[in-house]
Amino acid sequence: MNDKQRAKLAMLQATLGVLTKHASLYLPNKALTAARVRLAELVADLDPTAATQQAVGAAAKPGAVKQKTKALLATRAAETAAALLAYADEIQDIRLHTDADYTERQLLRATDNDLPRIAKNIHTRATELLTPLKEQGVTQQELTDLAAALTAFQQEQAKPRVTVADAKAQSTALRADLRAATALLRNRIDKYLVRYQRPQPEFYTAYLSARQSINTAARKEKPPPPSPRGSLLPVAPYPFTLYYCNSRARLPTREVGRCVV
Repeated sequence: MNDKQRAKLAMLQATLGVLTKHASLYLPNKALTAARVRLAELVADLDPTAATQQAVGAAAKPGAVKQKTKALLATRAAETAAALLAYADEIQDIRLHTDADYTERQLLRATDNDLPRIAKNIHTRATELLTPLKEQGVTQQELTDLAAALTAFQQEQAKPRVTVADAKAQSTALRADLRAATALLRNRIDKYLVRYQRPQPEFYTAYLSARQSINTAARKEKPPPPSPRGSLLPVAPYPFTLYYCNSRARLPTREVGRCVV
């Protein structure tokens, strides 16, 4: 929820407060009473929506969490890759050497799309060669830990998309409720209240005051920049002639059409 929307919500809450406080004055007016009830429903819908959006904005950014998960995956994959690389050199397997030739630094610098692919390939090759790799201390638990780190990283990759989708849904609902509440005030309640302008001036004045939406965070317009040096400025004219002279120039001489710089 941005500053303008917060200001509008504050206006709606203040307007609803005035209508609720003076409800006894227009009790026979069923249309106005029904409009107030509908406004109360919209304001109630907007409050949790605003709270949810603020919570989403205040939540920890997923980037730090994903970096930690990425570092763990890189460490697990590099440990298993080191055993595969040693075994590849032992049996002179060029393809296995290529699949396992990764350091932890290289894995950390890999893109988020490449790292899962590389780690999965390392896990697959190590699973296939688990028996000979046991001589280097590779265990089934090590491969299980690598698979868990890979799954955790893939889940972290999906979380930002879910968060963005939730935020967009909340923003859509908020804008729809704000439009509905504004239309209700403008097209119904504002017109109903004209009947109370003279018989209930205090109520009417309080309503008009509450209807003012004040955005306290709005920026003031900057004054226009001063004219740049060297711009054309009018010079006091001689008879029948209007001169324009550079602002850095001296006043024109009596020679017609010339300025002395």
